[in-house]
Amino acid sequence: MRHALAAFVGVLLFFAVVTRVAEAAGLRRCGCAPDCWCRRPGLNLFRWVIPVGHSPVDPDEKAARAAV
Repeated sequence: MRHALAAFVGVLLFFAVVTRVAEAAGLRRCGCAPDCWCRRPGLNLFRWVIPVGHSPVDPDEKAARAAV
């Protein structure tokens, strides 16, 4: 059981780092509000692993969609 939990946490951290690197490279952008939980230091690592309220939409495009 402990090995399964450790493997799950390892996979979760691996995907968190990979998606953070992809975001830093400009491959993904978060379109959430500036005061969202994912903008806080440390939590932004898990922005795409736990995508609550997130989409890979450009913030400007998201605002344009809301205005329609």
